[in-house]
Amino acid sequence: MRGSCLLMKVLLQNIETKLYYSVLGLWTENPTLAYHFRHSTQALAFARRNHLSNVQLVIRFDDPQWQHIVRTPLLVATLPSPLAM
Repeated sequence: MRGSCLLMKVLLQNIETKLYYSVLGLWTENPTLAYHFRHSTQALAFARRNHLSNVQLVIRFDDPQWQHIVRTPLLVATLPSPLAM
């Protein structure tokens, strides 16, 4: 893979609607228009802060060879607060 870089995007997706979080509380069906969190911990903190309990974390790769999306169920409401750790 010399000269190429496997870019990973961390997204939040509504479990029921399958829409991706975009910006300013808007949601989109297009993952390329979705807000890209730098790290999964940033996405988790955002979901917790905004009381998004019906979302999942989606890891998406830009390389066409890696078009598979890995979905990790995320029950934010059941996650412990970072302060409690």
